[in-house]
Amino acid sequence: MVLAKLFSRAKLRLGSGQTVSLQQLDAWLDVETAAFDTTAAKLAVAFASARAVVDVAGYRQHRQDTAETAVIADLPDVRGSHYQADLKRLPPMDRQEEFRMARRHDFLRTLVGVALRRSGLPKAGVPALLAGPVAAMRSALEALPPRRSAPRAWCLAVLDSFEALRNLYVEGSLYIVLGIANRYRGLGVDTADLIQEGNASLYQAIDGFSWRRDVRFRTYAQFWVQQAVLKVLYNHARTVRVPIWVQKVLGKVRRAQEAGRREGVELSHAEIAARIGVPVEKVEWVLNTRRYAVSLDAEVAGGDGATLVQMLPDESLEPIPESIPPGDLRAVMSEAMADLPDRERRILEARFGLQGHVPQTLGAIAKEYGITAERVRQLQNAALGRLKQPSTLRRLQAFVE
Repeated sequence: MVLAKLFSRAKLRLGSGQTVSLQQLDAWLDVETAAFDTTAAKLAVAFASARAVVDVAGYRQHRQDTAETAVIADLPDVRGSHYQADLKRLPPMDRQEEFRMARRHDFLRTLVGVALRRSGLPKAGVPALLAGPVAAMRSALEALPPRRSAPRAWCLAVLDSFEALRNLYVEGSLYIVLGIANRYRGLGVDTADLIQEGNASLYQAIDGFSWRRDVRFRTYAQFWVQQAVLKVLYNHARTVRVPIWVQKVLGKVRRAQEAGRREGVELSHAEIAARIGVPVEKVEWVLNTRRYAVSLDAEVAGGDGATLVQMLPDESLEPIPESIPPGDLRAVMSEAMADLPDRERRILEARFGLQGHVPQTLGAIAKEYGITAERVRQLQNAALGRLKQPSTLRRLQAFVE
């Protein structure tokens, strides 16, 4: 009401290009909830007319200079990380600071909207830009031609203040993320990744939070952080991704089974379904999705050091029977041996029982030809050497296992 009277009496004076501290802005925004939107809109117009900006950097430095090392009772111990030490140097927001920061954020969002509209952006496109990142607003602003009603330098300074305030808003709430991320450590995702996703979700919490409901920002942000952490776990903790709703039902089933074991009973699927309030068919289907990943390098029990990968068939290799082209081995052998000298060919046939012959010993063949057994062995090796020539071997390769 005080600010409304100042506006009505035209006593509010903003110098050209004035830099307004956040403490002064808080005093101007100290109005009843019902009058806040109207007051913020009038104040944004006054800022635009005077080309005034908000000093967020000065307030940040003031907080760091006046605040001691943050000591938070529920701040968990994340060992092996410098993140916690850095976080303790950032002063957290109390209830009053959360309330003031939310009102500042609403005002600066209104001021950014005024700057974008005065820069020539269509009024219908401003809400969509305000719902997106500051980088998109900056790109849209730089794509517009300069206008006297909203100098480019002032508009960019307003965007910088808005972005700096959002970052300061997030920095004062980072301790919320650490407590939730610590609760889900050791579940398949690195703690640093959980913290990173939780920190990013604070921006979503800022955009959706309403201080008019008389609820702390911390209470509202905890929901967004937990959802972000759970989403990372659901998407990356398993080797094979399972839909989130399946994992939620599976968690309920697991808790029901543990409760039954504490009672000394092993619950059936129907009893589990009755406890968690879902159809028994869904319980059975969800339990069938529960699979466990096994390393291919794991040793097989009783396999004398053999690993699982060694026991699996290689699907890329064609089985031997299918790899042999259709053909007559006898005809191919006759064709391959046709180029051998007559005596060497007849010795091979007699020695290995080819072409219907009965296999004979070296001595029997030597007696038939009137030569020594050693000479028969030499002729046999010479014939086999001829068959190993590349041109001949290619014709016989398909029949060799």
